Amino acid sequence: MANSYTLLANLRAGRCSNTAEVRLLRFWEARNINKGGELMSIEMLLIDEADTLVQGCVSAVHQRKFRERLAEGSVYTLSGFDVTRSKPKFKLSDGPVSIRFNEGTDFEKLAATARIIPTEHFRFRTHEQILELANTSRQLPDVIGEVRAIRSTITDRLPGAQRVMLTLRMESDVNVCVSLFDSLAVAFHTKLDGYGREPRIVLVTGINPKIVLGKLYLNGTSASRIFFDSETSAGRDRLERRDLWFIIYSRYFGSLYSIPFEAFSLLSSYRLPGGGADDTGSSSKVVHAQKIEPLTVAELNEFVLSAEPRIIEFLCTAKVTGIQLDDGWCYIGCSLCSRKLIREESSFTCPSCNETNAVAELKYRVAFSVSDPTGTSFFLGFDKEVTKLTNVLASEAAQIVGIGITAHVDTELPRTLDNIVGNTFTFQLKLTDFNFTANHQTFTISRMFAAPEIAPTPSFAETEEVPQSSASGSTGSREAAEEERFAMEESAHLTPTLKLKPRSRYSQTPSFLLYKSNCDHHSGSQSSVLREMVKTQEELARKATEVSSLRGHGLPTLSTAGSSSASKRSRKKKNG
Repeated sequence: MANSYTLLANLRAGRCSNTAEVRLLRFWEARNINKGGELMSIEMLLIDEADTLVQGCVSAVHQRKFRERLAEGSVYTLSGFDVTRSKPKFKLSDGPVSIRFNEGTDFEKLAATARIIPTEHFRFRTHEQILELANTSRQLPDVIGEVRAIRSTITDRLPGAQRVMLTLRMESDVNVCVSLFDSLAVAFHTKLDGYGREPRIVLVTGINPKIVLGKLYLNGTSASRIFFDSETSAGRDRLERRDLWFIIYSRYFGSLYSIPFEAFSLLSSYRLPGGGADDTGSSSKVVHAQKIEPLTVAELNEFVLSAEPRIIEFLCTAKVTGIQLDDGWCYIGCSLCSRKLIREESSFTCPSCNETNAVAELKYRVAFSVSDPTGTSFFLGFDKEVTKLTNVLASEAAQIVGIGITAHVDTELPRTLDNIVGNTFTFQLKLTDFNFTANHQTFTISRMFAAPEIAPTPSFAETEEVPQSSASGSTGSREAAEEERFAMEESAHLTPTLKLKPRSRYSQTPSFLLYKSNCDHHSGSQSSVLREMVKTQEELARKATEVSSLRGHGLPTLSTAGSSSASKRSRKKKNG
């Protein structure tokens, strides 16, 4: 039996009949998003006593045989498996081989083991190394850092993908942004709600580094796991070092110059986050929501003329009246970072990627003329939002003819863009310092979605037949429209706590309704909405009773489907 035992580091390509003793660190489902989330395989990370990490795979064909046996953290004996070469992309281990389960694989859980097998293993990379991996999809490293901020769209109740953005400060005092989408974002919120307090250290595994518009994003994947504070030894070590630094700092009254020389060497490895200021007493940095205020077009134009420059977001519902073509509807951008390319004699140069022979790709840049009853303006939509709206890539709507300084687009305004004119949308607009300058011409769109149609309020009729269009404005449709409008106005982003006085509709400074985004608040808002709906139903029932009692006295009646039927019956009696 001893001769059949093997370490993971000794594996060679082919069928392996020897036995390995491994710990199952993590496992997850790999699904094909292009085929409706079809299950492709179950992926896992295995580690042995020599601290060798290998990625394992159970195909969808064999997943029923092994699925119920999988338990993260347990130790197994593994034999009769296939050893294959590691995939060149999305690697989660540094080894050259990976393991594939087959119909003859023996995978048995052990109640106890005499071998000392690590319970965790992480592949941290420096900020410089992560930058090198960006947009290559070669490696999915792990990241750990101190929480600086959390922004979320989970509480927005707006259409589109759910997203959580974590700002983490790494060991090198560099801030990075970790993006979690959809189910991973929901899982983060669930974990956060159950944790009961704000985490100080967050560790995220299996992130995919991407550079978008010159900014680094660490995107979560199906292999990502999230750990808070002391849930891992790596997090506990980081937390203890952070706490030790603050203890020493506070002991010497926060003055670096008063620290004795013998303590200076100890402090050199414990850097104060933020570059020297103790921010432990600062306000909470996570899970606080700020309502995005809706403004009319006139209020929006007035705000940039009278308010102080700042970065802020607003909602504005307006009708698209046209598309400005003075600067065209697209631009030739870099296929990697989307920045506008510089046209050389016979090539394109991307300053952002430092590439002198960049691959060109058409990107949307559409200036919409918009209006509402209060005024007109111009909203600028870029590639991501316009692609979502039209479901057509700019590179599919037109082609680039020529290269370098002779390059141009071979078509006029695409029909998909022309069809947008005349429709009403709710725009989420992001204002920056540039919008408060004299050069400001447009407002940049950060999100864009169809505006809800609010049903008309009931009208009153004098014993005449109610038109079918009026009767169709029933209570149910009106409540649905109000709920939709309520959801639209309750869209939120996470920001530090701030309390401002409410303003009147015509004041120049916007007000913000800030609230704690937690389970109690969420359930409370739901309960209040339900209570309002019940009150609405009771009020309608009471009014219906009053109308019924007054109907025989020739008094005006509410134009609902019920009153319409009553009017018809009274006419039939008179005609009879």
